[in-house]
Amino acid sequence: MKTLLVAILLVGCNITSATAQSDGTINNRAIDSLDLKKYVGLWYEIARFDHPFERGLVGVTTNYVVKPDGDIEVIGCGYRDSLSGEKKEIVGRVHIPDTTRPGVLRVTFFLVFNTDYHILEVEKDYSAALIGSSQCDHLWIVSRTPKLPPQKLQDLIHRAQKRGYDTTALIFVPHEREQIRQEFTKL
Repeated sequence: MKTLLVAILLVGCNITSATAQSDGTINNRAIDSLDLKKYVGLWYEIARFDHPFERGLVGVTTNYVVKPDGDIEVIGCGYRDSLSGEKKEIVGRVHIPDTTRPGVLRVTFFLVFNTDYHILEVEKDYSAALIGSSQCDHLWIVSRTPKLPPQKLQDLIHRAQKRGYDTTALIFVPHEREQIRQEFTKL
């Protein structure tokens, strides 16, 4: 049950000029610099690729908290099918395994389960980000607000396309009751 939100823990980034590889592979190169003080805090999942551990979740957020000992704790949260649905939550620890690659983070859950994520792009003000991982079938668009302006969302989608991601597979994550109602009436 707690593994449902493993992937929502991926967030943050710095703008790079990346293009998809000519052989069709995904460019999942992470940013070269990361300001952790700007990165920590609450992020809203705006869009994601489908995965069993998040299937059916709405209102998905990730909160990064600096603990008194300096460690970074991450709390992923979402609701099953509706904002009044069953709350799912997972807690992990974040670290940067290689300081020469600060945009590649490792999250540990249950002391033994590790997952990586690559901060692919982040706005200069850390208001929105594009996240991937070492696996090319992972992609998230996250924001500091529950909704992105349409132009900003299209810009992030375009950047993902330039990196070689199939953005037609994105699932848009509702955070407001009206948004959820609209998503479920499409089904």
